[in-house]
Amino acid sequence: MWHSSLNAALAIKEVGDLMQFLSDHGAEIIALCALFFTIYQAIVQRRHNVLSVQPHLTSFAHEHVDGNVGKLHLQLMNNGLGPAFIKSFQVYLDNKPCDYDAAIKHVTKGTKCKWFRSTLGDDYAMRAGEIKDLIIIDFPCDSPNVLKEMKERLNRLDVKVEYFCAYKKAKHFDTFKS
Repeated sequence: MWHSSLNAALAIKEVGDLMQFLSDHGAEIIALCALFFTIYQAIVQRRHNVLSVQPHLTSFAHEHVDGNVGKLHLQLMNNGLGPAFIKSFQVYLDNKPCDYDAAIKHVTKGTKCKWFRSTLGDDYAMRAGEIKDLIIIDFPCDSPNVLKEMKERLNRLDVKVEYFCAYKKAKHFDTFKS
């Protein structure tokens, strides 16, 4: 029985020492907690800021036939929230890097196509919501088979774009088929 009295006395002394410590150092403990929560909030805010200016590149292919003229468009769009700063832009023909003009000439060889192409320079900044026509091909189209053939020819081309956001986070976009 005297053991339990002794244990109770030690426990009361330890609680008393703890209360004295908290009383003596309460301001420092509160300041450290505030510092840690401030650091955590800054980290969370930084993550939010990075996400709030994140670009996202995607491509769209459009087809249209008007009378006997077919038209194919390949467009690149930044549907993210921030600008995409282009680092590199490369065109591929049959999964091999190729000169842009040579690749288009190769896939339209033997046809009576008119084509337009635009490229993204290595220092181009694509704003949020911007749509860029990469390739527009006009061609004589007197049957659905001609349209299908032109789409198959154009599908031999791929584009790879290396870009980064305002926070210098590197990303890439490509049209390669899996």
